[in-house]
Amino acid sequence: MTVLETLLRGIRTHEGALRRTPLAPGEEYAVPVGSPLVLCGVVSGEVDVAGERLPAGGVAMIQPGATVTVRAGDAGAALLVCGYRSRGGGVRLTSALPPAAVVAPDDPDCVVLLELLDRGCDGPAVVTDRLLDWLLTCTLNAWFATHAPERPGWFAALADPVVGPALEALHADPARRWTVEELAARGGSGRAAFAKRFRELVGDAPLAYLRSWRMTLAAEYLADPDVTVGAVARRVGYSDAFTFSAAFKRERGVAPSTVRA
Repeated sequence: MTVLETLLRGIRTHEGALRRTPLAPGEEYAVPVGSPLVLCGVVSGEVDVAGERLPAGGVAMIQPGATVTVRAGDAGAALLVCGYRSRGGGVRLTSALPPAAVVAPDDPDCVVLLELLDRGCDGPAVVTDRLLDWLLTCTLNAWFATHAPERPGWFAALADPVVGPALEALHADPARRWTVEELAARGGSGRAAFAKRFRELVGDAPLAYLRSWRMTLAAEYLADPDVTVGAVARRVGYSDAFTFSAAFKRERGVAPSTVRA
């Protein structure tokens, strides 16, 4: 099983939603500010997303908080089906993509999937969630296959015999108080050699990467209004909400309450 296949296994949407959006020639659709992760598929016609042309079968994955407008081509109408995915895993992969990741179709099955999504807009939630999982999996597979230079350092490092086991450990238990020595031991390496190799492959020091990863997870957890800031803090390794909030603001530039709002 490849690294990508392993990470894709964690994808399972909960409380997703679908919206069918027909566009007249030249008409625009602005992704609502504050939306969760959005997948906009082109069922028919052609659109422009963030300066990129997207024909039928194409998908744009738009990150939470990104301001993106989808515009139908002047030559004809277009039909979008947009999936709003509030939570459900896969954050390790989705957080690696740009604010608007555009994937052009390279498989005729993509158009079939989008047609199924279009017909499923009024279907039961369990069907909507599984279709969104399928679409997200296809989109991520296509993006990682065609954007090798843009893959994050940790993605390739997962296959490294020294750094890979440490990354897997950090991802599996981000709340643990890891030390560099413990992480180095995962790959059978000494502290200094491990730290050097980790920085070379990942682009950051081990504990700095851990801090960043914790805040990536925290941003996803904060999207759930039923989870308190204190509970989010504990999930990512902080003993209280105050300490977590200060760390989150240093890392992200905004307070957790701003993200939640």
